Amino acid sequence: MDTKDAIGHEESAVHTDVHKEILGATRETIVIDDALAKRVVRKYDLRILPLFLLINLFSFIDRVNIGNARILGLAKDLELGIGLRYNIALMCLFVSYCVVELPSNIVCKKIGGHVWIPTLVFCFSVLTICTSVVQNRQGLYAVRFLLGCAEGGISPGLVWMLSQFYRREELGFRTSIYISAASASGAFGGLLAIGLSSIPRWGLIHTWRNIFFFEGLISLFIAALAFWQIPKGPETARFLKEEEKVVAVDRLRVDSAGTTEGGQTRWKHVKQALSSVHVLVCGFGFFFGNTAAQCFSVFAPSIIRDMGYASTRAQLLSVGPYVVACIFSVGIGWLSDRYKARAVLIICSVPLGIAGFFMLEFLPASQPSAKYGALYLAATGIYSFLPIWLAWAVNNCATATVRASASGIVFTMGSLGGILAPWIYLPGDAPNYRTGHAILLSFLCGSWACAVGLLFYCKWENRQRDAGKRDHILEGLTEAEALELSSRHPAFRYII
Repeated sequence: MDTKDAIGHEESAVHTDVHKEILGATRETIVIDDALAKRVVRKYDLRILPLFLLINLFSFIDRVNIGNARILGLAKDLELGIGLRYNIALMCLFVSYCVVELPSNIVCKKIGGHVWIPTLVFCFSVLTICTSVVQNRQGLYAVRFLLGCAEGGISPGLVWMLSQFYRREELGFRTSIYISAASASGAFGGLLAIGLSSIPRWGLIHTWRNIFFFEGLISLFIAALAFWQIPKGPETARFLKEEEKVVAVDRLRVDSAGTTEGGQTRWKHVKQALSSVHVLVCGFGFFFGNTAAQCFSVFAPSIIRDMGYASTRAQLLSVGPYVVACIFSVGIGWLSDRYKARAVLIICSVPLGIAGFFMLEFLPASQPSAKYGALYLAATGIYSFLPIWLAWAVNNCATATVRASASGIVFTMGSLGGILAPWIYLPGDAPNYRTGHAILLSFLCGSWACAVGLLFYCKWENRQRDAGKRDHILEGLTEAEALELSSRHPAFRYII
């Protein structure tokens, strides 16, 4: 079987023989036991994926719980209800969050996610606890800025770590489960906020302060678990037997068409990712979608409250849209891997969000029930396609070094939307927030257009490689230089 035909191909036999032409020079045969490979994936799903989900869940909760705390007394106690002070508090986190994402992912690749990710979890846990004792808005601004520094590396680092264990056609579903923490945090965080805020006052800690203190404490336990459980890579996973480790490594080599290599991420790998059309378009698509998601996560309770519902009921009502979005997101991820499709799932799910914001924009304020129902469409549309953008971006980077750069770049571009998000829903636009709804409606249309354009580009590029029009790239290259080509290697095929 030729390399170009082997990529992404699945065999039903007990053993899969893959003859790979590596760099057009040497030839080797990799024999993969399918039963062992399935056992490896099951162990990943039981040992790694739930922990990553838990880390991302509390990372999101600790980041967006300010939206719950706002309507439970934080805005009054810290005098955030005047002018744009609350919006400034939101922006403080996203500025630092955006700046650190790419360098953090490079550090993650350099020292290992098994060390870097737990360290970041520990840091944001401590900072969340510190938030519970701030006494003025200046203190809140400072701790939110530092929280962004700690949390900025979590999501891109975990996405890169997933790509170090799972094959490309397995990443869509797992990334959707992992990213479903974003929508699950809205549901779980809202319920948690109601329960924690009801704890009687003890010392300085009371009402909204309980939210930050106890959620930070839970995150500390997760940090300790992460230090113990996360392996450096498949070859060092304690829960894998020796023969399983061999299969775990070989299945990734086959998936990358023989271009997998080690080494440290350097500036040239960052430039390679930055010069990739695919990475940049995924970044723009994720930017448009993430802006909508960040807005929704921190403003949903306020939007519902301004529909005429009491604060506690607004918290409860905010749970429903997130639950539906979480379930739908996981389903979309499963379909994405089942049919090895990325673009079509984005193209089909974004219109749900467009319909939701269209209804929020044009339904009159006299129909709060209908406007609340529109939040279900908006949340489902937003959160269902975001994981697919991330999976699609790392899927089409063959080497680990470029994948680390690509995931950091895509997350950084998406986080620019986080800086913009606090300024989309302004106090003067309440209670209908028509300007904010219109902006997010246009952003979702932009994400949809990116998916359509990238679909046609990837199909065209694959046809060029099938026709041998990219083979000249290998001319005059040494074996080491060919390894550095990543997705530009003529044997590589883009997943669409």
